[in-house]
Amino acid sequence: MEERSGHTANRVGEVQTGNGHKRGRSEDSSSKNVNIGVETDKQDLLSNKAQKKWGFEKCVNLSAVDSPCFKATMTVGGGQMGLTSPDSHDLNGWRLQDALEEVQDRVKKIKDSWAITGCSILLDAWVDQKGRDLVAFVADCPAGPVYLISFDVSDFKDDITALLSLVNGLVEEVGVRNVTQIIACSTSGWVGELGELFAGHDREVFWSVSISHCFELMLAKIGKMRSFGDILDKVNNIWEFINNNPSVLKIFRDDSHGIDITVSSSEFEFVTPYLILESIFKAKKNLAAMFASSDWNKEEGIAISDLVNDSSFWETVENVLKCTSPLIRGLLLFSTGNDQHLGYIYDTVDSIKESIAREFNHKPQLYKPLWDVIDDVWNKHLHNPLHAAGYFLNPTAFYSTDFHLDLEVATGLISSLIHMVEDCHVQYKISTQIDMYRLGKDCFNEASRADQITRISPAEWWAHKASQYPELQSFAVKILSQTCEGASKYKLKRSLAEKLLLTEGMSNCEQQHLDELVFVHYNLHLQSCKAKISEEIVVQDVYMD
Repeated sequence: MEERSGHTANRVGEVQTGNGHKRGRSEDSSSKNVNIGVETDKQDLLSNKAQKKWGFEKCVNLSAVDSPCFKATMTVGGGQMGLTSPDSHDLNGWRLQDALEEVQDRVKKIKDSWAITGCSILLDAWVDQKGRDLVAFVADCPAGPVYLISFDVSDFKDDITALLSLVNGLVEEVGVRNVTQIIACSTSGWVGELGELFAGHDREVFWSVSISHCFELMLAKIGKMRSFGDILDKVNNIWEFINNNPSVLKIFRDDSHGIDITVSSSEFEFVTPYLILESIFKAKKNLAAMFASSDWNKEEGIAISDLVNDSSFWETVENVLKCTSPLIRGLLLFSTGNDQHLGYIYDTVDSIKESIAREFNHKPQLYKPLWDVIDDVWNKHLHNPLHAAGYFLNPTAFYSTDFHLDLEVATGLISSLIHMVEDCHVQYKISTQIDMYRLGKDCFNEASRADQITRISPAEWWAHKASQYPELQSFAVKILSQTCEGASKYKLKRSLAEKLLLTEGMSNCEQQHLDELVFVHYNLHLQSCKAKISEEIVVQDVYMD
């Protein structure tokens, strides 16, 4: 990835997402012929029907409803809310069928949107307690995620041809023109081998690895750099010493005037050591004051005291923060709110690199090794041509003063066009229309103004502003509607898929029932996740207003 200059200077650890993008409410689309998504029916989620589907969504043992304790609880609830106590026969029978029909209707609506927005297929692979290699597939798009199917690949995980056939078959079932990219959860094992095969061949569907996993690889490699030694272990020792000794923690809190050392929560477990590092660094003066206090027991924690008073230790801590904080801030930006962020990843990774260079005063001998780590993961696992095309087609980036059209961006745009548009005539029309977008002519003249770009996502911008050029509009929407995150964000309950894939001794009827139960549970769970994300976006917009 080529570095570019011109980014606004950030404070320590700050990273811009693209060019200052703000999520917000879109314009009224009632007069538009392009629909970006299917809104969640919040009233349905709160209705009695939704309440009666709780067992399927939470994947509880349905036989538990037959227990006297549960029936007594439901009787109380029924008196207040008008609910009746179900039994396991009903839940496994007509109520499951009712839930199945509702889920199928919702899934059909989402699938219908794929022709407009495209979708990304997410892989969730793991090894269960029996040593089986399992994988679940989810199709993700602005209208919502959909659970597709699970497989046990244990018997052919070493057969790359069979694995390729499995993925290609799934892509064909979803629709080759509907699938924009595949996002893997790992770079190792059979998933990594399959990714290498996709990267090495000219395929219609692009392959990438979950952005959170790639950032985890970057952080792990930086943490192991020789110049940083065992700094994370040392910081963790300080953290555990303070938090495991109430008397020490009291002295620290008194010396810091009630300021506590805390670590903000993160959905990414691998980020925690670096958040601890940041917290300890912020408490540097208070730690020194605590160990200098007359109340301090000199016999307790001598090694920790020596560490806190070691200037070289704090210098190393600061250097680690300079290179990891921009990565973490960038990752956290991608993990919140609307996840249609393919149009921002290219510029944001570049912004992370620029931020690291500034932290080290643009001294190549200091920041270049860190850039090499980022570029290595970026080139091997994360980047595909869609990211460069998304950067070009993102109006927030393109119409900014620091947009830079380099060879990688131009190549990515052309490669995406060739892969995603089969008809040569349509390819030519899009190429011509791109010139109008580039020059800001016709419908793009007014649409390129800053007030027309802010508070609207790139995909929505194209849906509302570019109807004069439907071919380019469709191409842009399909790219900019995609996520860069994998299936891990949905936290699927793997035990149900494990049970589904253990069919020995089951009758066909039992297998069909379990198939339906898994389909209903996963898609209700994904629907709930989508509703929570939508609520978070609304809260953010209100706060920003």
